Amino acid sequence: MKEYFAHKTEDGRKQTLLDHSEGTAERAAKFAESFGFAEEARAGGKFHDAGKYSPIFQRRLDGGKESYEHSSAGMYLFAKRMSVKGSPSRQIDMLEAYIIAGHHSGLPDTGSSADTEDDPTFRAKLRRRENSGVDFEAYKDELGELPALRALPADFVPRGNDPDSFFPFQFLGRMLFSSLVDADFLDTEEFMSDGKVVRDGGGSFDVLSEKFERHMEKFSGKTGKLCENRGRILKDCKRAANLEKGVWRLTVPTGGGKTLSSMAFALGHLKKHGMKRIIYVIPYISIIKQTVAIFEDIFGAENVLGHYSTADFRPDENGERSAAELASENWDKPIIVTTNVQFFESLFANRTSSCRKLHNIADSVIIFDEAQMLRVGLLRPCLRAISELVKNYRCTALLCTATQPALEKLLADNSITAREICPEVGEMYSDFARVRYERIGKISDDELCERLLESGSALCVLNTKKGVRAIYDRIRGEGVFHLSTNMTPEHLGRCIETIRERLNEHKRCIVISTSLIEAGVDVDFPVVFRENAGLDSIIQAGGRCNREGKNPADESVVYIFSRDEDQPKFEEVKSITNRVCELFDNISSPEAIHDYFERLYKTSPYEKKDKLDENNILGLIGQKDVKMILPYREISDRFRYIEKEQKLVLIPDDKNGELCGAVRSGKLSRKILREITKCSVAVYPYQFDELRKCGVLSDECGGIAVLEDKSWYDKDCGLVIKETGEGIFG
Repeated sequence: MKEYFAHKTEDGRKQTLLDHSEGTAERAAKFAESFGFAEEARAGGKFHDAGKYSPIFQRRLDGGKESYEHSSAGMYLFAKRMSVKGSPSRQIDMLEAYIIAGHHSGLPDTGSSADTEDDPTFRAKLRRRENSGVDFEAYKDELGELPALRALPADFVPRGNDPDSFFPFQFLGRMLFSSLVDADFLDTEEFMSDGKVVRDGGGSFDVLSEKFERHMEKFSGKTGKLCENRGRILKDCKRAANLEKGVWRLTVPTGGGKTLSSMAFALGHLKKHGMKRIIYVIPYISIIKQTVAIFEDIFGAENVLGHYSTADFRPDENGERSAAELASENWDKPIIVTTNVQFFESLFANRTSSCRKLHNIADSVIIFDEAQMLRVGLLRPCLRAISELVKNYRCTALLCTATQPALEKLLADNSITAREICPEVGEMYSDFARVRYERIGKISDDELCERLLESGSALCVLNTKKGVRAIYDRIRGEGVFHLSTNMTPEHLGRCIETIRERLNEHKRCIVISTSLIEAGVDVDFPVVFRENAGLDSIIQAGGRCNREGKNPADESVVYIFSRDEDQPKFEEVKSITNRVCELFDNISSPEAIHDYFERLYKTSPYEKKDKLDENNILGLIGQKDVKMILPYREISDRFRYIEKEQKLVLIPDDKNGELCGAVRSGKLSRKILREITKCSVAVYPYQFDELRKCGVLSDECGGIAVLEDKSWYDKDCGLVIKETGEGIFG
């Protein structure tokens, strides 16, 4: 019998197509076993490369130049069976066809009968296969006929009169796709590297739990009301860990130890239910490093993966890709720390690189730190995805915050009830109170600066980068710091460390910042000034005041003020905050916070656009227009956690000459792109164009340009427009 091959190395070794098909099938089945679809994943894995049984592909392996789309063959087999009326596996065959169609180019949209063969849709791909006339019938000799597959369980069956039922259907396709593409990649990698690539999945959770308990022994025996309350919170978390899976809330006042208590819940819950991993989701990159450092100190760096855009994956001692970089591709570590952007954009992505990790989310405990930071404009699709993971993928979600958002009604829409781990925690808020809030109304910038200078050390949080720069320029000098995303991540990190050092040494330290400092940045100021904004932001800013509780609460004041700056983006939240402040004496109480979020999330049936799903992600899925039955690509294009598309301006320094050269020459790699994000500033396209017109940027390469005139990057404030002296603000 003629041998057929899947891959060929530079030194001439060949992997048989049967070995690759069976190896991929076994891996995919193992991955999908965690959510109950092992046989379906096995089928996709076995037939994903059926098109390689054609003579054209075999000639290509030996240097042939004929173009050939092998991924459409396996797709065609399942699509053909899908078209048979009365077939019990019609729906699952449809998903199999899609995941095979996209296993190189990404999950496609359905398309329509009007699509030409040049279109990137499923229907166009099917038409190309039907018209190609390329024979791949030899697959039957080695792979046999398609396996019989079961009918989809009722929870996943789409119903034409119920658009909402299409969400579980398309989500299952995404998870099967993840299982296939990760299995395909790993099997190929093992052969092509001759087994030299070694992936380290980390240690067992029995060992990690022992490490955690040893760490927590440091806090035993401490006395005082705060320690007593932290102990109660920890005890409640350990108790709840032994209860059933689902959606849980951990509402803990600032200073209540939620990071370690939430981890105690996750470890105990995982052990109770035999789950696979813990995923810790954080809103901002600015705080992720400190959380990763805490967990690495407890569990060991080999057991923790920090996955975010500026993560530093250094090569190992042999110059090869590190275990952390390899694990970032598919989240194969016991503890994952990532961002809201990375987590949710992956769940709605269609690209292979973004989707590889998804199957490893199944059967996990997912902690959403600072849950109030879930983006309002994407709240419905985000909660729909969380609910789907809980209902059908064996996950538990923990919503963790001091300012718990009012999500009860939205979760109920998805037949989910969130339970509180610490039902009596409201009583503790007064015990944890370390500040008082004082509204001082509208003040001039001159008065604000005067108050800041009189304070000695203070934090001032403003709503816009323009405002931050304006106030900073008035008082800049020794001990005065500017923080905004006009600065590169490296620059920001250095600044925050300097600020911590000055505060610890009781030196003068006045910080003018955007809201980036609010979400968990561990700093402690005697006084905070917060421009009027959303109530949650004000309270988060308050968490940077008297953080260690060393001063009386009455003397630790968070001043809420307004400025004369047009800020249409903030008008709604400021109006809601003002109303809540009028109704509640204690604006940081759970009752006030709940009222604020109820008002924020309230929607009107008369609005043209749902403000909780502003890009109509959920409305797109399952609409009657046949071309959008499975709109994978369109969903991916619409789901952008960062509101507007941004470009990068690479800031040259003494260490990044190689990166600048790569951009100028147009030779970018994945490794270089990751390095570039650390020393770049993200700007909107109109800002990028403005800088380009001023002649200070290199030619653009993949949305990146080098800042060729270094005088346009201020050593304190970051990127500026020299003509006006204003920051590049949004």
